[in-house]
Amino acid sequence: MSDKLLLGVSRAIITPEVGCALSGYRPDLYSESVNDDLTATVLVFSQNGTTAMLITATVSCVRTSLDREVREKISESTGVKFENIILCATHTHSGPNTLGTAGWGTVDRHYVDTVFIPQILVAAREACESLVSVRVGYAQGESYVGINRREMRADNTIALGQNPQGAMNPNMTVISFRSENGESIANLIHYGCHGTASGANREITRDWSGVMMDVVERDFGGITAFINGPEGDVGPRLTNGRTTGGGNISYALELGGYAARDAMTVAQKIKAYRNEDISVFAGEIKIPLKPRMPYDRAKSEYEKYKDCTSGSDGLYRELCRMTAESYEKGEADAEYRAFSQTIIRIGDIAIVSFPFELFCEIGIRIDTYCKEIPYVLSLSNANGSESYFPTEEQKCRGGYETKICDLRHTQPYSENADYALVTETLENLKKVM
Repeated sequence: MSDKLLLGVSRAIITPEVGCALSGYRPDLYSESVNDDLTATVLVFSQNGTTAMLITATVSCVRTSLDREVREKISESTGVKFENIILCATHTHSGPNTLGTAGWGTVDRHYVDTVFIPQILVAAREACESLVSVRVGYAQGESYVGINRREMRADNTIALGQNPQGAMNPNMTVISFRSENGESIANLIHYGCHGTASGANREITRDWSGVMMDVVERDFGGITAFINGPEGDVGPRLTNGRTTGGGNISYALELGGYAARDAMTVAQKIKAYRNEDISVFAGEIKIPLKPRMPYDRAKSEYEKYKDCTSGSDGLYRELCRMTAESYEKGEADAEYRAFSQTIIRIGDIAIVSFPFELFCEIGIRIDTYCKEIPYVLSLSNANGSESYFPTEEQKCRGGYETKICDLRHTQPYSENADYALVTETLENLKKVM
């Protein structure tokens, strides 16, 4: 055991075969080329017998059951406790289907079994075998490459677009790890924004964050990875006035350049590197629920939508089927749904997993209200994927994200579910000190 913080880092290429279905837009969108390789970066932290692992993969989302499968195999292979592992996705919409949601296609098991899991396992083992003593530096600045995407139209409806008046967290955080002799080992960039700058293109790409990572790695040194923050209602601020590039990858390259400039500006603000202590908390958060739709309605709505197989209509069809089936099995309504949560604290920074696409205000509230830890970096799509998680205010306004949130489970979340999530997370943060 060492009193010093030890870090091991490794990276694997996880690019799928050309021709794979791309995840995020529709089930019939297939790749035709590779613009840049997809990667999985593994960081292992160890100190005084405590070991934690952070894996960030440049895919859209990782299905909750698949996430558990991957983390269990990593734990078996490396000895790192299952609950001390965070697996998060950067949320590019130009990668393989590792989510598998009704209406958006099934998990690409061929890719998962031949590339995704094997390559991550190799990187995890390599990271565990390459531990070196490190010092930590970090800085925070602002970036406006993201913008609230819940555009409010004149008729009071919400559409996917740009909403300059909407909530958006400009904070970009860079964490840098250097060896005892000053060599750059690794960097983490935290920011909240969708990976949709390329739009529904047919090129495999990490999207805008890939450009940012490459520039920081080249100019600042050290293996550089992106961890996506609360991005549920934040999209890339594109010059076409939208938050999707309409199939044109040049938008991702353009925005990635701006993001790289901002990340380098933040990184260069790091002046001091210190010995830091780490701690890990693994527990759960409980989210209150509303009742299911009535049985008769579920049956009749299923008949109405039974031929729908894609998009939100396909998801609604599956919801009605599952709801009717739950009644037929004699299941009762639950008061809450529990989700696992892992927190890795490194000095004054806490990295917190959420299996949701959190709305940005939720992350702002957690960071603001936490009195014990100066910087709380909430992660979206981490240790599972359970769809969007909006604020109470935005649930009232409706729109795409709130609709999808309510269609994901037979019992939707209560109106004030965001308050419960914030409160439970704040209690968990107290336990990581």
